[in-house]
Amino acid sequence: MKKFNKKLSLLIIMALCSVIISGCSNSNKSVNDTRDTTQTNNETSNTTDQSKTEENKLLENKNEDSSKTENNQDSILKNIKTLAEEGKIINSDFADKSFNISDVEKKLGKADNAEWVTDAKGYYSTYSKYKVVFGSNKGGRIFEVRSFDSSLNNISLSNVEKYFGSPNHNVTVNNEKILGYVAGADYKILFVFKVGADSKEDPKLDHYSVLYPQGTVNSMAGDSGREW
Repeated sequence: MKKFNKKLSLLIIMALCSVIISGCSNSNKSVNDTRDTTQTNNETSNTTDQSKTEENKLLENKNEDSSKTENNQDSILKNIKTLAEEGKIINSDFADKSFNISDVEKKLGKADNAEWVTDAKGYYSTYSKYKVVFGSNKGGRIFEVRSFDSSLNNISLSNVEKYFGSPNHNVTVNNEKILGYVAGADYKILFVFKVGADSKEDPKLDHYSVLYPQGTVNSMAGDSGREW
């Protein structure tokens, strides 16, 4: 009977130990699970925060690039306006009124092409290498200088209107939209945009010119010249 009681006591003790060990194991597992869940949540949170940070950086860079582009365009337009008041374009030192086409030929050589344009009231000499075209009257005096400089191609119609305001001259002819502005007492600026069928588009600048209207007047023929 004593042996039986000892065995029974031993079994009870072993059972209690098993329960305690199992409880500790489950407790440790619960703690570990909690730690794993917390770590996972932290990692997810960090990933989300990192993603937001990268997104904000991209947005900031985009805004910064946009601001730089706009500032650069404004700088070009400012230069256009300043030089136009002297009868010049941004990529040539030959000004309207002050120079003859012979002065150009002495420095740049013969034009790639030269032709009389009746509607424009003059000879137009193209210098492709220099991205300029000179308009001159029958006496050779330059009355218009056109610029096809590549820096112009990123400037939109809305950029021009934003900087210069409402145009003094606004026409669309042969898929070209032309905006005109007065530049001082003697000169005018003409911005030329290629336009398509979609009237909602914001076309880019193709070229621009500085015009000296008085240079197109032919008093002998009773021709009052060009206004634009």
